Amino acid sequence: MKIYQELEQGSEEWLKLRLGKFGGTDAQAVATNGKGLETLCFEKVGEIITGRLKEQYKNEDMQRGNELEKTARLAYEMETSNIVTKVGYIELNEFIGVSPDGLVGEDGMIEIKCPCDAVFVRFLYDKKIDTKYEWQMQHQMFVSGRKWVDYVLFNDNLNKIEVNRVERDEAKIEKLRIGTEAGVLKIKEILSKVKEN
Repeated sequence: MKIYQELEQGSEEWLKLRLGKFGGTDAQAVATNGKGLETLCFEKVGEIITGRLKEQYKNEDMQRGNELEKTARLAYEMETSNIVTKVGYIELNEFIGVSPDGLVGEDGMIEIKCPCDAVFVRFLYDKKIDTKYEWQMQHQMFVSGRKWVDYVLFNDNLNKIEVNRVERDEAKIEKLRIGTEAGVLKIKEILSKVKEN
C-alpha cells in the first residue's frame, strides 16, 4: 500500500494515478461481482489504453460537496475534536486505490457528503446511509487497512452536521477482495486479447 499525502485531489497527476483502478465509487459493483463488474472492467481497460478517465457525471450535490468539503471538514474537527489529515490517494496496487476525504488518527477516516436540504432532512428522519456509500466506505477500509470511517453529513443551510461511525465489516471486505481479484483477472484477460488485435 502506498499513501500519496501531498497529491492534490482533482489534479492532473491524481487523475492519471486513478486510471484503470477500482475506486470507492466502483465498490458496490465490485462486491456484487456480476455484470456490473464486467462492464467496469471494460471501462478500466479503456482508461488504461487511452490514458483518459471515463467522463465523470457531476450532479448538484456533488458540486456542492466540492465547494463545502473544507467547511465540512472544519465543522467535523470542531464537533469531534478529531484532527483530520488530508490525503490525496491511497494505492493498494496497480489496479485498486481510493481517495478518502481525510485520515483520522491511526485507525480512522472520514467520508464527507454535503447533500441538498431534502436529502439531509431525509437522513435526519430515517438515519439510513445509502448502500453505495456503505460500500464506498468499506472499500476505503479494505484499501487502507483502517478500522472505521466517520460518515459526515453537512448542510450549510441548516447549519448542521451529522457524524455516524461506520465500522469495518469483514464479510463485506471479503466480498470486495473476491470481487477485485475477479476484476483484476478480467482486466488482464481483456488487455491481453485487445493487444493481440
